[in-house]
Amino acid sequence: MRRRLAAGLLLVAALLATIGCIEESWGQAKTPRLGILSFGWGATDDAVRQRLEPFRRTLADQGWIGSENVSFEYRSVPSDPSQLAEFAEELVRLNVDVILAIDAPGARGAYAATETIPIVAIDFTSDPVAEGYIEGYGRPGKNITGVFLDAAGFAGKWLEVLKSVVPGLSRVTVLWDPGPGPVLLEAVQRAARSLRIQVEVLELRKPDDIDAAFSALPERTQALLILPSLMTFLEGERLAKLAIKHRLPAMSMFRAFAEAGGAIAYGPDLASSTEHCAGLVARILDGARPIDLPVEGPSRFELVVNLKTTRALGLKVPGSALVRANETIR
Repeated sequence: MRRRLAAGLLLVAALLATIGCIEESWGQAKTPRLGILSFGWGATDDAVRQRLEPFRRTLADQGWIGSENVSFEYRSVPSDPSQLAEFAEELVRLNVDVILAIDAPGARGAYAATETIPIVAIDFTSDPVAEGYIEGYGRPGKNITGVFLDAAGFAGKWLEVLKSVVPGLSRVTVLWDPGPGPVLLEAVQRAARSLRIQVEVLELRKPDDIDAAFSALPERTQALLILPSLMTFLEGERLAKLAIKHRLPAMSMFRAFAEAGGAIAYGPDLASSTEHCAGLVARILDGARPIDLPVEGPSRFELVVNLKTTRALGLKVPGSALVRANETIR
């Protein structure tokens, strides 16, 4: 009798354990995981979370609320992009449901790691068609969608803003890192021809090239345009200080450049782009396929003018530019 009772208890315990495992498995299946693969957005997960607050808020508005029905796996790389490949592969091994890839190195790492897990990217320096990420903007046709900068439609804006600030602008030196490819440079050169601006190009293949480039500036250069790349982002403060030293108005895409003393920054508004990507992630979590979700360009842009620097250079920023500016640094 005791043996039967003991055997019965063991059977019940085994059944309960099995049910518990099944419930746990069901619970995991019901909670999608979102991998965040970010480059340059912070040295810690907390820093990335703070910058992604518009993303998380928009995702919650779409019914996907962190800690309730979606979880997040953060993999952050502050400065060394070589780590991204390993982190991307780790997210694939975790079998996350979607990867949010931030910046060009993040998009490249995620795309190299998986052809099946949906990827939503924020990338302002790559041509997604040339990179092979998508077949076309309207219908990507692969596992990646997101927000990419339309170089052809945007590059001329940099020159137009510079022309509004620098009287009689006719000669601009472009500092170009070939790493992201020629798309932005070619777009700037086309826009310069239509605006009757002569462009000189100096290549920055590595940080050691920066001092040499400033030493090689053509004598009649009136302004600098620093094209965006991983290197020009990381070296933004140094570039700003050298531009001031050489008494040249300079423009970059990155807000931090103007905050470091550069004359002007003009580029996509990150908050609105992350909000748009949150909508794409929500649609994928709801069952949509990335191959059917059009790739779009940024919908809003921000202009930051460092008036302290422009005054020191003897430039008067016109009222029309100040009205357009999202922020002025005095």
